[in-house]
Amino acid sequence: MHNRAFARIAPMRAKVFFYIMAAIAVFLAWRLYSVQVLQGPGLAREALAQRSDTVDVFARRGSILDRNGAVLVRSLPSESVYVVPHDITDPDLAVEKLQGIFGKLDPTLVATIHDKRVWFYWVARKVKHDVAVKVRALDMPGIQLKQEDTGRRIDIVGDMASTILGFVGTDENGLDGVEYYYDRYLKGRSGKVTLETDDYGRPLPFGRETILKAAQPGLNIELTIDSYLQFETEEALDQQVRKFHASDGTAIVMDPQTGAVLAMANVPHFDPNHFWKYSDNQERDRAVMDAYEPGSTFKLVTAAAAIESGKVTPQSRFPAHDTLAVGGHIIHNAEDGFMAGTGGSETLEQIIEYSHNVGAAEVGMSIGAHTFYAMERKAGFGTSTHIGLPGENPGIVPPPSQWSGSSLATMSFGQGVSITPLALTRYYCAIANGGLLLRPRILHAILSAKGRPIYQYGPELERRVFSAKTAAILRGYLRAVVVRGTGDPSAQIPGYTTAGKTGTAQMVENGVYQPGAYVASFIGMIPANHPKYVILVKISRPVGSYYGSVVAAPAFVRIARAAMLHAGILPTGMRADHGTQVMVTPHAK
Repeated sequence: MHNRAFARIAPMRAKVFFYIMAAIAVFLAWRLYSVQVLQGPGLAREALAQRSDTVDVFARRGSILDRNGAVLVRSLPSESVYVVPHDITDPDLAVEKLQGIFGKLDPTLVATIHDKRVWFYWVARKVKHDVAVKVRALDMPGIQLKQEDTGRRIDIVGDMASTILGFVGTDENGLDGVEYYYDRYLKGRSGKVTLETDDYGRPLPFGRETILKAAQPGLNIELTIDSYLQFETEEALDQQVRKFHASDGTAIVMDPQTGAVLAMANVPHFDPNHFWKYSDNQERDRAVMDAYEPGSTFKLVTAAAAIESGKVTPQSRFPAHDTLAVGGHIIHNAEDGFMAGTGGSETLEQIIEYSHNVGAAEVGMSIGAHTFYAMERKAGFGTSTHIGLPGENPGIVPPPSQWSGSSLATMSFGQGVSITPLALTRYYCAIANGGLLLRPRILHAILSAKGRPIYQYGPELERRVFSAKTAAILRGYLRAVVVRGTGDPSAQIPGYTTAGKTGTAQMVENGVYQPGAYVASFIGMIPANHPKYVILVKISRPVGSYYGSVVAAPAFVRIARAAMLHAGILPTGMRADHGTQVMVTPHAK
């Protein structure tokens, strides 16, 4: 009986056990299916999220190149140094090691390193690569490096062209100069990527990497600047500013046929790699920001207005005097050895050649206020040139309704009107190219991140200022200045023909002429017949002499000679002055 009962129980237990195991197997199979198939993708994402981090990917800011493709400014990936005082085991040793790399540390940083309650504090942002290598070699708890989202901006050429190029902030946003004005092209767009990391946020070797948004590097821009001419221009300008202990100076080299700015120098200047160490005065682009009374260089505006009006011809003569009473003021010629004398007469050419203020005033009054003002405006004075640089000053060119009784006379020789060096250079380019006013250009081309041209800028004609015939006559007058006038011999270059105009003007501050404070300038062109370059040199507050022929013309000579040799145009022997359209007429002295 018992045996039969036991025999029945054993198979029953086996069946029950089988069914239980089968149920468990089905359950496990279902769970496996549910986890692996139904919930698998979601759980995988959650697992990855627990061991991954989403980081920004550095998008390189575009480079700035010169007209020949030489790199002026570029960006490199960067790292910053920070400390976690909570994790530092030996604060004194940490301070000692950091000072061995960075020099004496700020007292606040030293105190922070000793404060265990602090979890994060910057030591230095965007350090050089060799500095990062030294910090990494310390391998000390609590001293860490962080890859920055933006790069470290490097001005390859140091302080050269600094007032043009400008600088960027820590986040690589343009703050001044070309960096600011063309920030929309240069600035890259960071991407995002997900990386598998450990508990400390460090990427795992061979871990999965998912690109959420690809980084878009910024575009490159190519300037019209020629690095060689920029260097020579800065050297020549700096030499004259130092020689005469001047407060500042500006020099510009332009191609009169295209409006391209080949060089634009300012003294003082600064190092964009350490811009925070310099004052606003040192970072100022005076060529476009500072308007000044141009003095005698403005007489070519008076001459152009007179000739174009038909009221004055090259044969017209004006009384030659050294003083003139106008509107309750006495106008004087400069006591520079080129006095007009009394009792005789002089032509417009001689007035320009010897830079007679009285003669220029007589010419201006003979053509009238509206004729003179119309030429000022047609020449672009009183408006921005739209060169493509920030902070451009349009200057001050008041209309006749705001003039006093002596305004026409004084404006005729460049007093009572203010313009920028760039605006004056643009006007002289019109004299050089046959009367066409071109928009000055600093931007030559926009390139892709790989260097492929996207857009190239060419000459932009604004309008004709005066006829080609008038332009030729004006070039003849400028040649006469160098051959026999105030530019003889300081603006002459053996083997080349030059033409230009000296300028000396008293400086105005807060509406008052400052005694003993002058601007000495020279603006000229080379070669005189068919100018390839127009060059302006302006130096403020020189000490010892204030005449443009003495202070500014030597810099013009050095720059002009360098430019011609750079262009492959070698000097010739002293030659006859063919085709320069110099008018030789008797004159009283």
